Amino acid sequence: MTQYNLEELKLLNQVIFALFIVADLALGLFYYNNEFPWFALIGSSIGLAIIVLCWTGKKYIYFISFLLIYTILFSLVYNWHAVFH
Repeated sequence: MTQYNLEELKLLNQVIFALFIVADLALGLFYYNNEFPWFALIGSSIGLAIIVLCWTGKKYIYFISFLLIYTILFSLVYNWHAVFH
């Protein structure tokens, strides 16, 4: 496997890992609460992004950016009835 392929797989893993973290947390919050706590989802994702940024610098910037993008996306999906009602 070439170095180029390894780098692309690392970037893809960062994006998919961010999706799995946010999707699992959002689904758990949705099932265990009567009203979806979007503030908890956004706060935990921003906190995780700050921690990863402080520990690794800009090495995992794709993970951090997609973590925040997926957080906004899942916040809108689970609060669709409250936002656009």
